[in-house]
Amino acid sequence: MKIHRSPLDKRGFTLLFAMAVLLIMSILSVAIFALFTSNIANEKMQADAIRAHYVAQSGADVALGALLQDNRSLLTNYFDKAANVSITPLTSSITLDTGTADIVVSSYIDGTERWILITSTGSLSSSTVTQVSKLSFNIKYPQIKKWE
Repeated sequence: MKIHRSPLDKRGFTLLFAMAVLLIMSILSVAIFALFTSNIANEKMQADAIRAHYVAQSGADVALGALLQDNRSLLTNYFDKAANVSITPLTSSITLDTGTADIVVSSYIDGTERWILITSTGSLSSSTVTQVSKLSFNIKYPQIKKWE
């Protein structure tokens, strides 16, 4: 004896299949949305880090310009001392359009020669991201610079 199934049984299977497909699509949609928002946040953080880097680098450039202006008078009068003389670091802060650069100009002795180290910390006014740029040069040869 054969049992015949009615077409109504196929409708129940189709409903379960459609619900499973919708569930899978919903899970994929949520995962794609989470990935998309995470990528946007990472892109913003990276862009802020790049802007903070350039704020810090601009601060170091401004400090270098201040040291070298007026025929290097600040550089020679304040930092050009004997190797055994301790020099107090100079600090300053400059505000740019997008953020602030906190600058420390210090010196150190390498071998027998005095080197100048400009440390500039750039921070954005619209973000908590900060970046540090360091510029050093020999006091006798300020045109030869080393960035860190």
